[in-house]
Amino acid sequence: MNRKPVIIDCDPGHDDMVAMVLAIGSDVLDVKAVTCVPGNKSLEKVVKNAVHVVDYIGSDCIVAGGARSGLVNETVETDISIAFHGQSGLDGFEFPTDIKTKPSPKDAIEVMADVLRNSEEKVTIIATGPLTNIALMIRALPQLMHKVECISLMGGTCNFLFEKPFMEYNTYTDPEASKIVFESGLPIMMYGYDVTYTALYTTDFIDRVEAIGNETSKMVGALMRKFMTLHNKAFLDLGGCPVHDACAVAGVIDPSVVTDVRPMNVTIDTKSEYLYGATICDYDGRLKDAKKNANVVFKLDNEKFFDLIYNSVKNLK
Repeated sequence: MNRKPVIIDCDPGHDDMVAMVLAIGSDVLDVKAVTCVPGNKSLEKVVKNAVHVVDYIGSDCIVAGGARSGLVNETVETDISIAFHGQSGLDGFEFPTDIKTKPSPKDAIEVMADVLRNSEEKVTIIATGPLTNIALMIRALPQLMHKVECISLMGGTCNFLFEKPFMEYNTYTDPEASKIVFESGLPIMMYGYDVTYTALYTTDFIDRVEAIGNETSKMVGALMRKFMTLHNKAFLDLGGCPVHDACAVAGVIDPSVVTDVRPMNVTIDTKSEYLYGATICDYDGRLKDAKKNANVVFKLDNEKFFDLIYNSVKNLK
């Protein structure tokens, strides 16, 4: 079976780590590159974290840094990011210091261009951070956009309210980039807070992963435990903890994981004072002439979802 070629654009982040492990350990996906964008942490920190994860799990995947900040506003490390991910972005595990993996000398957009040009099949973009790199790719490489199968993104929110109305961290961090992506005409699968806060892992799942007993399971278990502690202290103990970014990977591996998805128009507000950065979802279909530009996911088969994560961890070293 031919594996699906994908690019992961991320800002690790504990949940980005799980997304990377899920994708790289899958026997369905062929991860051509991991590109990085500032979001949870600065570009330097997220590239370092991506390199650590790729190296530790034994992958030879390309890692490349991209934009240093948002298209309009400077990307800054927020109190929420520190509360959820600690100072490093991957607090909770000590990676080895003898790193063999080195970041690519090429910029993320150059790496994406190489992958798109050289792929015989269409490539799926999995975006688990702010959409700055993806927006730059769309603007810089219009001639290659026919090679993009889909953008599967963790971002946005329809009904779930967090800190501000209709705000989700990734889309809110760079609203102008988010607007470019949602208006690009490319197929979009949106995994926002509405679904990610229904797919919660528990300490029982961490125990199950750690029982695998390989090196990857030690890292994943430790970092998932730390993220649960940080997240549930900073936000709310829901009886478990979300692993946001992995959701956008799972649906690419196995579309049957998605059990509730609704096509609708999604608009990114970049002008108003109170809703700047909001994902405004026309879930009632009130905008009769508006294009349904995104498939918004609301529910996963959680058993299948966590089995996919487990199996990917088991497949790695």
